[in-house]
Amino acid sequence: MKIKELSNTVLEMIRRGDKDNLITLISDNVGTDEQLIKVLSDIQIQLKEIGGGYPPVGKQIETIDEIIEFTEIAVKIALDNENKLAAGILYHNQASFCFPNMDDGVDTRLIKPGYFAAVKDYEIRQEIGKKGPMLWAKWLVGISEFIRGDTVKALEILEETAKLANEEPIEKDIDTWARMMIAKFYLRSIPEKRDLAFEMLQEVNEEFTALMDSYGLQTVASIINTYF
Repeated sequence: MKIKELSNTVLEMIRRGDKDNLITLISDNVGTDEQLIKVLSDIQIQLKEIGGGYPPVGKQIETIDEIIEFTEIAVKIALDNENKLAAGILYHNQASFCFPNMDDGVDTRLIKPGYFAAVKDYEIRQEIGKKGPMLWAKWLVGISEFIRGDTVKALEILEETAKLANEEPIEKDIDTWARMMIAKFYLRSIPEKRDLAFEMLQEVNEEFTALMDSYGLQTVASIINTYF
């Protein structure tokens, strides 16, 4: 069954509460560990596309409730198959889909499932032990803490992320993304650090230019245009 057809069937099953047959359907469409990761994450992403894809600020993915329900089932399948990597990817996606514009325009009812997924992703990435994915997961936890209302903890986590990422040049982009969010959270929560935040954003812009990170450049430009 092709992924679009499979995803539409999954969506229908979730909406009518047919979890038992849903688990059977998914299990019948995966084999190896690589297939498991691809099929489960592809369904999750396709459900997001069915729900309109990433929305503008203030809007949410229309199928987010079904995505959360699917993720719970998919993670269980992944862990039953001893595939922690698949579970981590699924949790990371759920958090990203609950917070589609990071800390902007968050739906308060999605804070709990988004935060939960971000923390679970980080816990799994720590167990797996690969530094890059672990730091991206930590970065997402930092953003989630800010969304949850704990600015101090958010900044501590992002500062730790930047420090760890900066230890190895290969992780430099994570360092840049972490410092960009630190600067943004200064602007949102600590007015006396406005000048420092602007300096940080200028540095971040230069680094994204060197990294040829177009999405990073777009994001930092949006922050500067919003706050200055």
